[in-house]
Amino acid sequence: MKTIQLCADDFGQDPLINEAVLRLFYQQRLSATSVLIDGSHVSSSVFALQNAHNDGLEVGLHFNLTLSFPRATQQNIKPLFQWIVLSQLGLINSIEIEQAFELQLSKFEDTFGFMPDYIDGHQHVHQFPKIGQIILGEVLKRYSSRSLPWIRNTLRPHNSRNIPQVSKAFVLEVLGGRSFFSLLKTYKLLSNNGFLGVYGFNTVNEAAYRELMLAWLMNAKSNTLIMCHPALETVNNDPIGSQRPIEFSYFSSDAFQEDLNLHHLTIAKMKTSVEQ
Repeated sequence: MKTIQLCADDFGQDPLINEAVLRLFYQQRLSATSVLIDGSHVSSSVFALQNAHNDGLEVGLHFNLTLSFPRATQQNIKPLFQWIVLSQLGLINSIEIEQAFELQLSKFEDTFGFMPDYIDGHQHVHQFPKIGQIILGEVLKRYSSRSLPWIRNTLRPHNSRNIPQVSKAFVLEVLGGRSFFSLLKTYKLLSNNGFLGVYGFNTVNEAAYRELMLAWLMNAKSNTLIMCHPALETVNNDPIGSQRPIEFSYFSSDAFQEDLNLHHLTIAKMKTSVEQ
């Protein structure tokens, strides 16, 4: 039996997302959730998430540079394409990123009363050139070697094959995933053993999403991380809002447990290193 991680992103964006995450965790269908700490609906779920964390849910910081929230503390929100261009051209403002990351880390710790179990990024900005270096440097400076958070990388599992919509996964690797993984190895930071769950948020129903998941599960190694984005119902004003209930329906179904059993997989906390 291999252990994998299933992480729900975007906690705090909407109550429908928060409730889906908590329900799936208590169904033993999730191992982690990533928090948009400036999200408009974090404060209403602090107590519930603290309880879930005490019960074993890993809670991470979903470092955000692209999604704007009312009354958010930071002012450097930009569209994803701008961050891609700036990072690829080496035009990242280091002080701006340092301040944003420190601010979000501090707010996370002040809100929940514990450090994040791991770090990742909304739309994977945490791994972009220069941004990734700044984040890892701050993590190493801020936390002791005995209590470092693990860090999400976005490389596909070694020797993976027949990955659906693989071009999207390839783009992540080219935009910084490969170089970021090398940094993780250099710094000997804990990370996932392969990353899956990348697709165009374009499945028409639960059966279609299940087809994608079956291919991902077939390629999963021990401590591979699969990303997901569930919600109880369609989330308004969200580009992927209509996909979220499709994911939730599948993950809460008997079919998902059958698919895990078929591939001899179980869901649990991260227990791996950066070696692949």
